Amino acid sequence: MSHHEALIGLLGAACDRLTERVLGEMYADPFWRERFGARADKHGRQDGRFHVQYLQQALADDEPAVLENYARWLQQVLTARGMCTLHLAENFERLAVAVADERWADGQAAVDLLRAAKAALAYPDGLAGEVQRRAETIVLAAAVELAKVGDEEPLQVAELANLVSYCADALALTSPQALADHVAWLAGYLDRRGVPRARLIRRLEAIRAAIEQQLPGEPALAELFAAALAAATQSSV
Repeated sequence: MSHHEALIGLLGAACDRLTERVLGEMYADPFWRERFGARADKHGRQDGRFHVQYLQQALADDEPAVLENYARWLQQVLTARGMCTLHLAENFERLAVAVADERWADGQAAVDLLRAAKAALAYPDGLAGEVQRRAETIVLAAAVELAKVGDEEPLQVAELANLVSYCADALALTSPQALADHVAWLAGYLDRRGVPRARLIRRLEAIRAAIEQQLPGEPALAELFAAALAAATQSSV
């Protein structure tokens, strides 16, 4: 019998409530409904329940690898479907905070497992890992360059961070098209809001310059950004 038996029961009883809290926080960003439509509700709740179920299993087995392996598997699935790793990391962090706010006697054990799952989303090696590990530096450098030309939009750092995460994921998937597909969708999303595509193009170019400064001479980066910038400039559909 697990020494976390009481916590496992509490998580099961609170699963739907925790999931609804996390989804409510996510849906404050219109990205989710715009990008995934009605599927955002269905799959968001489904994934939330899976998160809790795997968390319960990790507690029952006293084995963090249960949740970490699930996190890495889900990362592969979701990044191939239009999400980025940063989205999933934020989801695990929101769930960790929600569990912490319950103030259950043994709740820290669940919080620690969720943050270990979040950490497990780090790519271990290769160019994707290098971009991911340097993401904060890349985002800051891109934001500074954009500010120099008067481009200082609200939430710009968060939006740059998402784009850098999409870059790392596309490299991990060895698929420049993964980034290009997101950029094509994002260009249309901005079109519908009357935001000039020039802003998106400037952000991509600033990110490219920042990554190439950190990681010079990488042919995969040229291919990645060629596809992304082509997607940003294509005709609206």
